[in-house]
Amino acid sequence: MRIPLMVVMTAAAVTLAACGGGTDAAGSSGGTTKKLSISATGVDSLPFMAMLQVGIDKGWFKEKGLDVSMYSGGGGGNTLRVVTSGDADMAIAGNSSVILAAQKPDSNLTIIAPWFQVNDFYWIAPKAASTNGATLGFSSAGSSTELLVKGLEKKLGVKSQAVGGMGDNWTAAKASKITAGWAMHPFVTAKQAEGAQVLVASRDVLGDVPADLVAINTDYAKKNPQNIKDFFSVAQRVMDYVVKDPDAAAKEIAGVIKMDAPTVAKALKETPELSKAYSLKVDPAALNNLSQLMVEAGQIKQNVDWGKVLDQQYLPESDRASF
Repeated sequence: MRIPLMVVMTAAAVTLAACGGGTDAAGSSGGTTKKLSISATGVDSLPFMAMLQVGIDKGWFKEKGLDVSMYSGGGGGNTLRVVTSGDADMAIAGNSSVILAAQKPDSNLTIIAPWFQVNDFYWIAPKAASTNGATLGFSSAGSSTELLVKGLEKKLGVKSQAVGGMGDNWTAAKASKITAGWAMHPFVTAKQAEGAQVLVASRDVLGDVPADLVAINTDYAKKNPQNIKDFFSVAQRVMDYVVKDPDAAAKEIAGVIKMDAPTVAKALKETPELSKAYSLKVDPAALNNLSQLMVEAGQIKQNVDWGKVLDQQYLPESDRASF
């Protein structure tokens, strides 16, 4: 049974408040804290999000003195909204949605890092198909997938249609409502085992972009800067674990995303440039490519000045970049 998103969001907000993820925990009215609540898109479906839950379960954040809690926001706008309001402290959400939200004067958001810096978006079909006259599904307006589809429209002459999540896109493709639906690993790996064909590997056409950006509640950041630095330290530890031992990491990630471990392990190994994807080292080319795609899509009027927009002070110095 599918629970309506509004119910999930309401319950999540209540949970965050109950576990100290709201205004008081963020220190906006009561000083510092060791709690860090994270609203993220795809915790229950994407390995590069689920790995943080693995870090929590292994006690790695507690070793740093951090009490980290996570929930899946169910989309860029919803993921960010709870951070803007102070009901969560950090958001890891779709690239373009973070940029657009942070531009608003009252957003109370600061962009602090890119996340998963390879383009791992594919459009898959239940049988061999052509891009000629193809309709590609994407998730929703303002999403990363919409941005990429707009780029593919210009490059390939395809059409697009809003459908929803990966599962909904796959269903629509099988019903011939669209030609191909968007997908990422390990969904791609699982469906290829069922005979799915990759119609478009968007990295080959558009180049790399970070799948997500990390944004912090500005009030929280001012009062708890060390928490953010410690978060990134542990996040890199988890990423190194994935890169160095994908088979072991896959077993733990599989439990979070409810998928069999061999498929997750295969998906990790098929991820483009795994060590780049699972790294905090800022890739200026990917960020500039993201900015240019947004300009071409009409989402922003001019390229992002990353030197001003991206606050890299919380990242290890070796991971920072010059713009």
